Amino acid sequence: MRILIFTEVFAPYVCGISSYVEVLKKGLEQLSHKVVIVTSDPTVEKAKFLDDIIRCPAKPVKKNKYGHECKCSGDMKVIDFICSYKPDVVHIHTDTKIGYMGLEVADRCKAPVVFTIHDYFPDRFASDSSDFIWKIKTYFEKRHFIDMLDTADAVTSSCSRADIFVRRAGRKNDVRLIRSATDTKMFDYRRATPDSIAKTRANLGLSQQAAVAVFAGILSVEKNLEFALTAFSKYIRQTDNIQFLIVGDGSETEYLKKLCKKLKIADMVIFSGMIPNAKMPDIYASCDMYVCSYDDGLMSMSFVEAMACGLPVLLKEDDEKIAYGIIKDGTNGFVYKDQEQFAEYLKKLASLDKDMKNRIKKIVRNTIPKDAYASMAQEYLDVYLSLPKKE
Repeated sequence: MRILIFTEVFAPYVCGISSYVEVLKKGLEQLSHKVVIVTSDPTVEKAKFLDDIIRCPAKPVKKNKYGHECKCSGDMKVIDFICSYKPDVVHIHTDTKIGYMGLEVADRCKAPVVFTIHDYFPDRFASDSSDFIWKIKTYFEKRHFIDMLDTADAVTSSCSRADIFVRRAGRKNDVRLIRSATDTKMFDYRRATPDSIAKTRANLGLSQQAAVAVFAGILSVEKNLEFALTAFSKYIRQTDNIQFLIVGDGSETEYLKKLCKKLKIADMVIFSGMIPNAKMPDIYASCDMYVCSYDDGLMSMSFVEAMACGLPVLLKEDDEKIAYGIIKDGTNGFVYKDQEQFAEYLKKLASLDKDMKNRIKKIVRNTIPKDAYASMAQEYLDVYLSLPKKE
């Protein structure tokens, strides 16, 4: 099959969607299918095609969820070029301008559309947005999401909560659940050595002795990092010897840094900024646990990668009890209900000796199926093949 994948972000941009698409591309190609990625890139001045990736020029957009957006989504020359690949299926991973470009290509090529829900947060916008701007952005966020749902021939997601997002948007699409997967050969803590771990920690400004909790992803409102930072300020002391590493960038970066100073925990929290995905296995191998504090998220690609590197995940309980379907509580992570319990798990994991931490890494790692990305690709292929052909 010839598959066109549309995503507003792709490597070297670091985020869960970028990693997800990269893993899916690899899996589909191993199944002998042709995959071309269409994405936006603020570093190119005109559309560029290389290594089966079409990079469209992007413009910076302040407080946009990715910090930029495609600026040639209506360029007919670019669309004509993309259409020349005559796709059998168009797979869209975003409701932004690149997503609309995908709809245009699918319509012109008479190709069926798959829409994968990675997020849908009407309240994802920066904390310092005015009420007016917040409402305007929320309106368009919902409108774009609905446009994708109304056009798609199939809808997929990595988490059952996507069903709730669809219902909130007033739609009744069936959502096929396909779990996130990662390359377990790349994300493997056993590739790290004591020397490489010490070097990574030194480069990040981390203590060689402290237990390190890590979060990786776009720093935006829905990640709810304010919850984790407030918990640190209330319940974690210097004598607990725990540091919090935050990897990534986004609309909330400056706010979160100021919050750390206000809460007087700046010396316990390290902001690394964006780090290339190729270096993330070393980062995870240098940490002890992974932190999720969002209330309404899906199955984060970053914590799947962290688990492949042996890190137990601390995941916030949700009203729908979806967390228990993602994390095996007490085996590959812990589901916490409030800030106090979150801090208790942090301190419990931090207090373990080296042998116990290594045992936990092995247990967590074994909960991730080997070559799961190949299974994910096959599940998507089954979806593609089930789609009706358009005339």
